[in-house]
Amino acid sequence: MKKRRVALLGILLVTLMAAASAVSAIRRQNAPRATVDLHTEPAAGAIIPGETLVQTDLRVLDANGQPVPGAQIALHLDTPPRPKILTTDFPYVEGTTLLEFAVDTSNGEMQFETIYPIRGIYTFETHVTLPDGTTLDAAPKLSVTENPAEARNFLLFAAILLGFGLLSGLVIGRGYRAALPLALVTALWFVSSVTYAHGPDEHDAPGRTRPITVTNTEGSLHAVLTVAPGSGRVGTLNTIKVRLINPNGTPTDGEVTLQIWQLEDEIPMYTFHLPVLRGEAGLQVQFFDGAKHDIRVEARSADGRTTTVHTPIAVESFSPPLELKVRVAGLLVSVVALGLFVGLWLGTRSRPFFGGRVLPEHRLTW
Repeated sequence: MKKRRVALLGILLVTLMAAASAVSAIRRQNAPRATVDLHTEPAAGAIIPGETLVQTDLRVLDANGQPVPGAQIALHLDTPPRPKILTTDFPYVEGTTLLEFAVDTSNGEMQFETIYPIRGIYTFETHVTLPDGTTLDAAPKLSVTENPAEARNFLLFAAILLGFGLLSGLVIGRGYRAALPLALVTALWFVSSVTYAHGPDEHDAPGRTRPITVTNTEGSLHAVLTVAPGSGRVGTLNTIKVRLINPNGTPTDGEVTLQIWQLEDEIPMYTFHLPVLRGEAGLQVQFFDGAKHDIRVEARSADGRTTTVHTPIAVESFSPPLELKVRVAGLLVSVVALGLFVGLWLGTRSRPFFGGRVLPEHRLTW
């Protein structure tokens, strides 16, 4: 009897071990072979939209958290969608594509520097091809908060408008009704002078559809830089290509460092490190700041030869669209109206005193 129990317990134990092994194998089979990790310097909380140059790393990691050498990474990055209430500093950039490019990595890492133009959540749509041919799609996110100075300035401006409405309401509520038209006209003028500083669809640079092509030769390395179209336009992409050529006309491999500088303030907007395969490297990028830019390329061939090439490019900018101006104006006017109604309510509950005497009530009609 005891032997039979021991045998049954042994069979049960073997069965449980086999089941656990099968579950573990299924979990390993279903676990992702690789993941995409997003890292920024500085961290997300320290990024100021439109100002901070951010080093961004996308890393392909295996199941053990180690980089996957030889992985190809293709990136599509859109800006955050248009906010429902308050617009950002670059309305025409909202919900557009910021950049697109792909690299064959040697260390499983895609690295670039950029200024993220507006607040919101950026989704890095990545398509990864592993060395064995399998593919992976991932979408890590980066949350960029509003510039603290921008938020503080808006709150201060709103407080001024609220105080103006409150004071106007107190004056009108205590009998000076003739002040109402003056208060409304002053408030509307003040709001319109802020929100309608530029006319709708005003632009700074004429469009240029034909591509820009510039060349330079240093020593035995010839570089060709092409930008299409030949001018930037806020909200749209430009295609930038660099070709490296030997003296005999054959393409050569290597690498390029491509920088895009905004010339008005002389600040870098983008920096890319791109491998040159079969003699060519390229990407698509948006010029989101409506000012003249300069595209600068430092190229190095696989055998150590170097050359540089650059070209300026005009960028067509636009003032905020009329729809957004009306929305912002309506919001600011509502702040004045709120203060006005509160002031009217407070003003009608009491009478003004001066020197202990009740001042006569003014009942001017308008």
